[in-house]
Amino acid sequence: MSRETATSRFVVPEFGSAGKLWVGFLAAVVLVGVAAWAYQLTTGLVVTGMRNVFSWGLYIMMFVLFVGLSAGGLIISSAPKFFHSHRYEGFARLGVLVSLACITVAGLLILPDIGRPERLYQFFTSPDFRSPMVWDFGIVILYGALNLWYLWLLTRRDLAARGSRLALGVEDTDAGRERDRTLMFWTAAVALPTAVALHSVTGWIFATQIGRGDWFSPLVAPVFIAKALVSGLGLLLVVSILVSRFTRFSVDREELTSLGKVLGIFLAFHVVYLLAAERLPHAWADHFGFWAITESFLIGESAYFWLWTVVGGAVPLVMLALPSFRKRVSVIFTASALAVFGTTFEGVRLVFTGYDAANIDAAPGISVGGEYAGVTTDIWASAGSYTPTLVEIAVTAGVIAIGALIVTLGLRYVPIQAEPESTAVATDGGETRREDR
Repeated sequence: MSRETATSRFVVPEFGSAGKLWVGFLAAVVLVGVAAWAYQLTTGLVVTGMRNVFSWGLYIMMFVLFVGLSAGGLIISSAPKFFHSHRYEGFARLGVLVSLACITVAGLLILPDIGRPERLYQFFTSPDFRSPMVWDFGIVILYGALNLWYLWLLTRRDLAARGSRLALGVEDTDAGRERDRTLMFWTAAVALPTAVALHSVTGWIFATQIGRGDWFSPLVAPVFIAKALVSGLGLLLVVSILVSRFTRFSVDREELTSLGKVLGIFLAFHVVYLLAAERLPHAWADHFGFWAITESFLIGESAYFWLWTVVGGAVPLVMLALPSFRKRVSVIFTASALAVFGTTFEGVRLVFTGYDAANIDAAPGISVGGEYAGVTTDIWASAGSYTPTLVEIAVTAGVIAIGALIVTLGLRYVPIQAEPESTAVATDGGETRREDR
C-alpha cells in the first residue's frame, strides 16, 4: 500500500463556506477585543466597571470559569490513561485540545485585569512566593505547556503517518507507538495532580482572603475541584456533540451515555453534598432554628444561587438520573450545557458575595476611585456595586474567541479522531504502510 493511500484516511478536509465564515467571525471578534483592550490600556481601568470596593470583575469571573473548564477536561482525558484503560479513548484527544484552549483563555484574561501588562515580567524577576497569585500564575504556565505536550504526544504518530510537519520529525512505527503508551502513562501521572493543583491554587486565592468572610473557608479548594469536574466534563460533552454534528468526528454513543452518567455523579457530589457541607454549619450558627436553617440552606440569598443550584444543578441532575432520558444525545447535550451555565453563575455569585459588603461599614466608607461629579457621596461607598462595561465584555469575548479558534484550527490540522487499534505500521522498502494486526 502506498504512502498516499495509507495517509489519505488522515487527511482533514478543507474548510467549507460555513467553516470559513465561522473562522472569519471568530477573527472579527478577536479584532474587536484587541481594539477594546487597546482603548482600556490608553484610558485606564476606569473604563471598566471595577472600582476600589469591587476590584475583581468579569475578567476574574471568567478566569475562574476557564481554569475549571481546563482542569476538568484534562482530568477526564488523563484518568483512563493513568489506569491503563481504553475507556473514553475517543474523547481523550478532543478533551486535551479543549483543555489547551481553555487554559489559554484563562491565562490571557489575566492581562487585561492587571491593568499594566508591561510589568508582567516582574512575576519572573521578583516574585513574592507568599502570594497565591504568583503560584497561580506559575501553575497556569506549567499547565498550558503540559497540555501542549500531551496533545502532541497523543497525536504525533498519526501526524507522522499523514506526513504532517507538526510531527517534528517523529516516525510512525510500532515500537514508537508502544513507547508513546508508556509516555502517556507518565504524562497522565503528572497531569492529574497538576490539574488538581491548578484549581486548588485558584481556590486558595479566594480562601486565604481573611477579610472576606464569604471566601475564608477550607472548603473553597475542594469546591473548586468539584466545580472543575462538572464544568470540564460538561463542556467536553457539549463540544464533542457539536463537533460530531458538524465535522467527521464520530462519537461512541455508549461512551457518551456513560460520560453523561459520570456527569450526573459529579453534579450530585458538587451541588448536593458540598453545598450542604458549606452552608449548613453557617445556617446553624446563625439561627439555631429548624425552619431558619432550612430556609437559609434551600432558598439562598440571590438569583445567582438559584441559577447555579436549580437551573445548573438540580435540573441537569434529574435529566441524567433517568436512564431512559440519559440515552438521548439531546438530553446529554442540554444537561451538559446547563451544568456549564450553572457553574458560570456560581463563579458570578462567588465574586459578588465577596465584594457586596465592604470591609468597613462606617461612613463615608471606602474611596471608590472614580471621578468626582460634584456630589459629596459619589466617590465613597460602604457596599460593593459592579456592572461590566461594553469594554470588558468586548475584551472577554475576544479572548474567548481565541480559545474557539484554537479548537477550530486544532480540528482542522490535528488528527483528533484516534486511529482504530486494529491497524499498525510496517515498513517495506522504505515506504510506510498500514495493515491489520
